[in-house]
Amino acid sequence: MKIENNLNKLKEKKSNSKFLAFIIFIFLLVCFTARYATDEDFRTLIDVNVLRKELEESTLTTIDVDLDSNPNIFAYDKYIAILAKNKLSEYTKDGRKIAELDINISIPIIHTCGKYMVIAEKNGQKIYLISEQNIIWENTVEGNVSEVNVNENGYVSIVIKNTTYKSVVAFYDLEGVELFRRYISKNYAICTAVSTNNEYLAIGEVDYSGTILKSFITIISVKKAQQDPENSIVNIYESDNGEIITNINYQDKENAICMFNSYVQKVGIDSNERVYDITDNDMFVDINLKDSIAIIDKQSSGLFSYEYEMLLKNTNSTSESLYILDSDLPKVVVVGGNNIALNLGNEIRIVNSKGWLVKKYTSNSQIKNLVIGDTIAGVIYKNKIEIIEL
Repeated sequence: MKIENNLNKLKEKKSNSKFLAFIIFIFLLVCFTARYATDEDFRTLIDVNVLRKELEESTLTTIDVDLDSNPNIFAYDKYIAILAKNKLSEYTKDGRKIAELDINISIPIIHTCGKYMVIAEKNGQKIYLISEQNIIWENTVEGNVSEVNVNENGYVSIVIKNTTYKSVVAFYDLEGVELFRRYISKNYAICTAVSTNNEYLAIGEVDYSGTILKSFITIISVKKAQQDPENSIVNIYESDNGEIITNINYQDKENAICMFNSYVQKVGIDSNERVYDITDNDMFVDINLKDSIAIIDKQSSGLFSYEYEMLLKNTNSTSESLYILDSDLPKVVVVGGNNIALNLGNEIRIVNSKGWLVKKYTSNSQIKNLVIGDTIAGVIYKNKIEIIEL
């Protein structure tokens, strides 16, 4: 009995020791996270020496490319895609070509979301849905395609012009079956977006006919549109006077984030909410992130001098994050997935929607261009693409 009691005490001590070690680990983790989030010097030290976030030119995997042949270069999901001479080549993070698809398009317009990319001939008739290494479907439309959109489930909407109507919006499922069309006779459709659950289609329209220009956001129930198109509208939002809708993005099941000239509005199936008012100090505003809008603005730091910062505003909560740019205004800003790539000339910084640095890339020369997807980015030079794994 005494031996048994001793064994039980020993087990209890081991259990208490494990619990204590767990508590200490959680405490240290919380302290580390708090300091990483608030102490810029400490964060830089960890980014450089531990997380290896700083990269340099000629140290990464490359893809050979000849820009003189005018290729179109994209990034989506985990691939770099190059369209040239009616061939779409896809490359992985290790620079390996894994697919070459026949795509009969010379001047493309694209939209990507997750593992899907929709690509169409600008002002043409051809349209393709691509996923991973395959053409999911292709189609030819009457009229001219002016805008395309795809959601994370592969549902596609396109805007068609130069028909008997001012605009036509067609909606397709993942298999390429056209579920319905909306014919617009009074306004011009500028942009569209499909909700994350495929149940709603948002159409941004502009009315140029009156003395006062105005935009409208029409929210359509996909289910109702297939049964009774004339009574499928669940909400119409009318913009302030003089506003032009420039972009729409669904970041959840019901609310479309809509960007106008001077403000950003959230439009739901039965609600409207002002998200942000754009000011003269805002140098860049983008709504294409998965859960936030990105704003780069300038702050006066003295006579004729400015500092720049990037505000990341979550559209589903009141949370905001800030990333301070200790540099001049970025030459190019590119958004992909939940990352923002800032081209500063000889340097690229990739920041996520929480305002944390993901990667910093330094070049020996001026960076020509860059593309970014969910987990991959490409730095484009005259004869190569350097691949950054995110």
